[in-house]
Amino acid sequence: MASAFAVLNETVPPPGSALVGTTASIAAVAVVMSFVSGRRNVVYGANFLGTLFHEGGHALVSILTGGGVLRVRITSAESGGTLQWNPSALAAVLTIAAGYAMPPLAGLGAAALLHRGLVPAVLTLTLAAMVFLLLFTRDVLTFAVVVAVGAIVFCALRWAPLWLKNGVAYAEAWLLLTSEIGGLRAIVSNRLRGGFRDQEDDAAMLAGSTGIPAFVWIAGWLALIGWAVWRAVPLLWP
Repeated sequence: MASAFAVLNETVPPPGSALVGTTASIAAVAVVMSFVSGRRNVVYGANFLGTLFHEGGHALVSILTGGGVLRVRITSAESGGTLQWNPSALAAVLTIAAGYAMPPLAGLGAAALLHRGLVPAVLTLTLAAMVFLLLFTRDVLTFAVVVAVGAIVFCALRWAPLWLKNGVAYAEAWLLLTSEIGGLRAIVSNRLRGGFRDQEDDAAMLAGSTGIPAFVWIAGWLALIGWAVWRAVPLLWP
């Protein structure tokens, strides 16, 4: 088997517009389904990828800021939780803010790699992210989701024909870029239904820690998603 360095630097020919358009459409449908009542279906389930990177963002930034992670848990396609500890108030703020920021930033990073033809690198780094999450998995559902995503990526990397490798990598990039739109929709919807007090989501925790209103954090995440998509589209489109 080729070395990890060789895999990370292996380039492949770019896909055609049909494949890029199809994978972008999958992500678009997943976003639409997050706004539709009774949306539990296969495409909606693709949001599991964004949730994995969301919780992985919490875990990674907690570790990078000197803290630690006790558990990562996925409860549905759009929800999960990370139990971590942080050495300071600033570290806690950065860790919480990283959740909604990580998927679009990871999607933009994937787009930059795909623009250079580094499809194997995208798949390899995704597999590494799943291994990282396994270190903190303590329940059956989370284990099953992480292993399933890892298995799909590994099989695509190891045995899939080129068109399928491209399809998996491009679908991942589009899904990561857009997956948190549904999560932020849920935050806003919860506030419209239940009021702006007694919320326990990331925006509410950041508002309580910093004094900056929750809607500012939500607007900031939406702006980040918009910026990431705007920068990524020219990189992904052939």
